[in-house]
Amino acid sequence: MPSTTQLKSDDLCTLPVVTFGGPDPARRSVAYTVSWADKETNRYRGSIRVVHIADGSIRAYTHGRYRDFAPQWAPSGERLFFLSDRGGSVQIWSIEVDGGEARAELKLPGDVAEFALSPDGKYVAAIATPDATKQAIEERGWRRVTSLRYRADGVGYLDDPACLWLIDLASGSTRELDGGGFDAAPAWSLDGSRLAFAGEHSPTADMLWHHELWVADAANGFKPEQVLQMDGALEVPAWSADGGSIAFIGLQSATGSAGMTNMRLFSTTVGGSGAQCWTPQTEWTACNAVLTDTGAAGNIAPPVWLDSHSIAVLGTLHGCARIFMVRREGSARALTPPTHSGVQFAAFDATGGVLSAADAVSPPELYAWCDGEALRPLTQEAKQWCDAAGLRAPVRFHAAGPGGDIDAWYLPGNATAARRPAVLQIHGGPHFCYGDAFFFEFQLLAACGFDVVYCNPRGSQSYGEAFAGAIVGDWATPAFLDCMAVMDKALELYPIDERSLAVAGGSYGGYLTAWTIAHSARFAAAIAMRPATNLASLWGTSEVGRMLNDELGGSPTEIPEVYRRCSPLTYAAAISTPLLLTQGEADYRCPPEQAEQLFTALRVRGQTVELLRFLNADHGMSRTGAPRSRVARLEAITQWLERYLMRPQAAEIPAST
Repeated sequence: MPSTTQLKSDDLCTLPVVTFGGPDPARRSVAYTVSWADKETNRYRGSIRVVHIADGSIRAYTHGRYRDFAPQWAPSGERLFFLSDRGGSVQIWSIEVDGGEARAELKLPGDVAEFALSPDGKYVAAIATPDATKQAIEERGWRRVTSLRYRADGVGYLDDPACLWLIDLASGSTRELDGGGFDAAPAWSLDGSRLAFAGEHSPTADMLWHHELWVADAANGFKPEQVLQMDGALEVPAWSADGGSIAFIGLQSATGSAGMTNMRLFSTTVGGSGAQCWTPQTEWTACNAVLTDTGAAGNIAPPVWLDSHSIAVLGTLHGCARIFMVRREGSARALTPPTHSGVQFAAFDATGGVLSAADAVSPPELYAWCDGEALRPLTQEAKQWCDAAGLRAPVRFHAAGPGGDIDAWYLPGNATAARRPAVLQIHGGPHFCYGDAFFFEFQLLAACGFDVVYCNPRGSQSYGEAFAGAIVGDWATPAFLDCMAVMDKALELYPIDERSLAVAGGSYGGYLTAWTIAHSARFAAAIAMRPATNLASLWGTSEVGRMLNDELGGSPTEIPEVYRRCSPLTYAAAISTPLLLTQGEADYRCPPEQAEQLFTALRVRGQTVELLRFLNADHGMSRTGAPRSRVARLEAITQWLERYLMRPQAAEIPAST
């Protein structure tokens, strides 16, 4: 629990975070993980637990000495399987439901990323990434690059593909089913005779998404066969009850596949014919696009067949991830209320099930949901922590931007002054969104006395494809104007000191932060975290830089003036706001050279700028980075804001735009 009534940066390491596992075969209990950051060891720990749905009783099966996570029930309900790093690498372990010691299943090469138990209890399908090629490269000292995307943020160099393995639990044998591509999301048919998975076998593909559907049939020795390929994306396959169809989340076209277009629900026959989009016109996108620092945005939950004509799917609408029931003919309606953003779920039928979800003042917990009713809490792992932290609830408001109404939130700070300093937070993506999800960083800023304002400007997901695509060819201006309209409205509605304002954001939010202080003098301080600053160099140095072809309308050589015009670095001479840059040195999405270029441009002109670099940290450091680095980052943010917003000089900064 927080050490004092006022939240501190260190309290991040006492925050328990719940992640969904799944219901037992009888649907009486749900397995889940409680994890937390251990600052002393600079690692994460996790405990496997089970909650009984009827009475809320909880039993812990592992106690957090290791990072245990992703529990699944054996079909018999007598054993829990889970992933753990207790053996040095991440492997599959299991424990009897009646108790006892955990035991390791057969070891696979490298770390296991995910696994699926067959319904007959005979097999485990697992995705593991070997490291033999990587080790050989490290020994010889050089690497030959032949594909566009040869490294991935948070993963590293893609020297060895993620492979599909089959574990025979009876014989204790393992064999590699598919080693030729980057595989993911294994899913068994209900009779256990076939295995579907997503793959990416093309050597020239960027691999931002998987594009292929594969099926392995026990009748031919589980030899995988490709049955379908999508131009845009194909993720998380799920079998119908009769085994005749497979649903998945995907994109039909590769154009705009970085979030500018909605993820949609599809189904196909097992042979790959008759592929059908079930959600061709929905405003919502079929993923969790809501940003938080207690989990990764962009999570895609597997769809769940309710019957042959309806499927439950997780989708994000207006800043809230909800469960929708979609009918084959194209109709859809929400099954869960707009009070919580869901992360993972299980649908028992069309009337209800269980899910993990969060709201703005509650980190993720497990809930029972019933169609049209309020969520019923199953766990309260973070309740004591939240009670001790004295968290504050944000208020949703709306601002009239140049392109229409903008959703926004105001979180009041813990201060008694008639007018308080405030921070405008800008989200990344650009095609993610803020919404009904817990943000430790925002609560920390409020505890330190800063009001927090955040919004979903044009470019954000969950408001339809036209809204998300409104920044195409002009990556900054529409979102910048919307954010300024929100700031103006917040100043009108709430007790904010217009002379003590800061702007902050990460990734695209860092990009727009740099853009903002180059085009407005109203802010007394700014924090650009892992920003993009020079889009021309980002195109060639980022793992996903080629997405700018869709975002801007071409490559830097084709439209150099657009790249120059849309880059904050172009306007560095106009920046005088004190700027803190934070950057991970292993960030492959917005590489360090992006922050370095802006730092150098400002420093040589004598402007106030600092660059905080985190060793071995990737683009997701604020959510999944080493605990000590995450705490240090938060401390640097609060100290920078205190330096420039809570000092007499702040009153001298002009409030004009």
